[in-house]
Amino acid sequence: MELLPFPCVAVHVDEAKHPGGVIDAFLKERPSSRWVLLGGHAVQTNAQLWTAWVKTTRNELRDTCVARSLDAEFMRYLAGTHHVSEAFARAGYQDGSGDAWILHLPQAESSQNSLGHIHPLVPENASIPGDLTALLHALDWKVSDTHMQLSIEKSKHLGADVSAVEFEELEERLIAHISMADDQSASHR
Repeated sequence: MELLPFPCVAVHVDEAKHPGGVIDAFLKERPSSRWVLLGGHAVQTNAQLWTAWVKTTRNELRDTCVARSLDAEFMRYLAGTHHVSEAFARAGYQDGSGDAWILHLPQAESSQNSLGHIHPLVPENASIPGDLTALLHALDWKVSDTHMQLSIEKSKHLGADVSAVEFEELEERLIAHISMADDQSASHR
């Protein structure tokens, strides 16, 4: 089954227009914490993003998030760590890079299994809201033609152990990396 495209867009950031900092400018202008700013290295595949979204929204629905905001919880999963500060260092925008991704975390519908556990359902029509145009205008950022692309170097930046991985196994390793975020021992890698 082919996954729906995750609602995200690559952007080019002109840091000179934000003397107070790119991240602060984004946080000030974004409509809600469902909007996430990631480093250009952090977004690699739809499966990676949907996996982190499922983990994040499951915690949101169960009211068990580790981070104080939804965007930080999502970044924590992408970075494969239990520690929010480490997540920002691994998956967040890095000053001087100029390249970033803006994502919108769709609201999850939920279902309950026979044991009563709540699970998020991937929305049938997930798209980036129209607020994106206003957000980009307010920040004076431009959409980039960058596409999602698997990369061993980018995966290392996210903290994934990919030293002995064949390229064909990289996406699978990124998914495993996300799944290890709640493993306390894995977060100290």
